[in-house]
Amino acid sequence: MKTAADTPAPSPTPRVRYGLRFKVLLGLTAFNIAATLLFSVKHYLTEREQIMGTLRDNLADFAAGFADLLPPDYLDRATKQGSISPEEYQKVCDKLTAYCSKVGLRFLYSYALEPEGFHCTATNQPPNERYVPYWDFYGSAPLEIFQASATGKPVTAIVHDEWGRTFTLFAPMKTPGGVKYIAGADLPIAYVDAILRKSFLQSLYVGVGSFVLFFVISAYASTRFSRRITHLAAYTHELAASNFKPDAESPLRREVAAIPEKTKDEVGELARSFLLMEDRLGTYIRQLKEETAAKERAQNELRIAGEIQVSMLPHGFPETRGVDLHAAMKPAKEAGGDFYDYFFLDPDHLCFCIGDVSDKGMPAALFMAAALTTLRARATADLRDTPEEILRQTNELLIPQNQSCQFVTLFLAVLNVKTGLLTYSDGGHNRPYHRARSGNAKMLVIPPREGIALGVMPGAVFKRHTLQLEPGETFFLYTDGVTEAVAADESFYREPRLEKTLNGLSPDLAVSGWVEAVMKDVFAFSEGHVQADDITMLAVRFTS
Repeated sequence: MKTAADTPAPSPTPRVRYGLRFKVLLGLTAFNIAATLLFSVKHYLTEREQIMGTLRDNLADFAAGFADLLPPDYLDRATKQGSISPEEYQKVCDKLTAYCSKVGLRFLYSYALEPEGFHCTATNQPPNERYVPYWDFYGSAPLEIFQASATGKPVTAIVHDEWGRTFTLFAPMKTPGGVKYIAGADLPIAYVDAILRKSFLQSLYVGVGSFVLFFVISAYASTRFSRRITHLAAYTHELAASNFKPDAESPLRREVAAIPEKTKDEVGELARSFLLMEDRLGTYIRQLKEETAAKERAQNELRIAGEIQVSMLPHGFPETRGVDLHAAMKPAKEAGGDFYDYFFLDPDHLCFCIGDVSDKGMPAALFMAAALTTLRARATADLRDTPEEILRQTNELLIPQNQSCQFVTLFLAVLNVKTGLLTYSDGGHNRPYHRARSGNAKMLVIPPREGIALGVMPGAVFKRHTLQLEPGETFFLYTDGVTEAVAADESFYREPRLEKTLNGLSPDLAVSGWVEAVMKDVFAFSEGHVQADDITMLAVRFTS
C-alpha cells in the first residue's frame, strides 16, 4: 500500500511567481480601488443630486414667472379654440422665443387641459422646429404632465417626444381668474449632460489622486510585512523537498527557529507553531498510514459484502409458461438492505418476495442475508397456500439472532401459474400495485394495523389474502427507496408519480420494460442526486 507520505516530494520552487508581498499589495490595491470607486461614485451622486436639484429649482422659477411674460388676461382668455387671435399669439411666441434665447431655455410654454387632452396656449418658437399653432393638440404628451395635472404638484422628467429629449418640468398653475393651466419649461438635454459630465470628471480626479496616495502607502506597508516571513516560506519548501523529514543542521531551520526570539508578534507566533507542527508531523504521518490502511480494508470488506449480497439474489428470470417476471436493485452503498427473491415451490406455484432491512451498509447486508436464508428454508411446497405461516416462522427464527435490534419489512406472495390465483401476506412492507389490462394501476388495500415488520415482535400474527389475476394482469412490488427517492430540491418521488408512471406503460410491454421504465423515471426525477436508500423493484405478470 502506498500513501501520500511515501510519495516523493517535489523539488522546492526557488522563486514563487506571486509572493506574499505581491498578494498583500494586490489585496490593498483591490481595497483601494473599491474604496476609491465608492468614494468617487458617492461624491458624484451627491454632486449630481445637488445639480439636478438646482436645475429643478431654476425650471420651477421659470414656470412660476411664465404668466408675467404674457398679457395680464391672456391665460384667462386662452381656454378654447379661437379665443386668441393669430396676431396676438404670434406676439406672445416672439416674446417667449426672445426670453428663452436669453436665459438658455429650449422651450417655455403653457397647456390647457380639455377632456381629450392638452392643447398649447402659448410657446416659444425655436428656429428649425415645427411651428406650433394656438390650440395645437399635444398628441405625444408624456405621463408626467397628466401626473402633474392630477396631483397639483410640479413633476420633472426626462421627456423624449417629437421635439427630442429634454429635461422638463410641468407645473400646475392657476390664474387670478381661476383658470387652471400647465406651465412647462425645458432645458436641452445636452446642457444637462455637459454639467453632469463636468461634475463626473471632478469626482474622477479626486478619486485618482486618493488612489495614488493610498497605493504608495500600501506598497511600503506590504514590503515591511512580507520581509519577516521570507525565511519561513523558504524553509517550508525545504521541508517539503525532504519529504517532511526535518534536518536540524539546516541553515534555514536555524533561521526559522530564531524568528520567535526576534519577532514578538503574529509572525513569531506562526514560526513557533510551525516548529511545533514539524515535531508532530512524523507522528501524524504514521497515524495517517495506519488509518488509510484500515479504511481501505474496511472499504474492501464492504465491497466484498456487497458482491456476496448480490450473488445471493437470483440471477436470470424464469422462462415458464404462465408468468413473466423481472426485478432490479440499485444499492445506495456498496452493500445495502434491500432484497428480492423468486423460486418455484412446485411446478405450478411460484413464490416471490421483496424486502427492506432497516439501516444501511454492512449491518443491513448481514441481516438481509440472515432473513433471505431463513425465508428460503421455511418456504416449502407444504406451505404454498399459507404465505402468512412462512412469514410467521421466519419472524420467530430471526428474533433470537437479532442482537442489534434490526428489522425487515417483507411482502411475500405465491402465484399459481396455471390458475392465476395469487396468495399473499404482508410484513409491514410498502403496498404493491395491481394493474389489469384495461384499467389503471391500483395499490392493494391492506388494513393499516395488519402486518408488522419481521424480527421485532415474538408471536406476531400475519394475515393471508388472495387476488385472482387474469391473463395479462401485472403485479408491481417496490421498496421505499423508490417512493422516497430525493431530487435536487429535496422533494420526494412519492406514490402518485409512481402510479402515474405505471399507468403510462403499455399492458403489452414486457415486465422487464416496466422495471426499466420505472427505474429510468426515478433517476430522471433525482437528476443525479445522491440517494440515501436502496432502490429495488419487482414486476410479475400472469400470462396464461
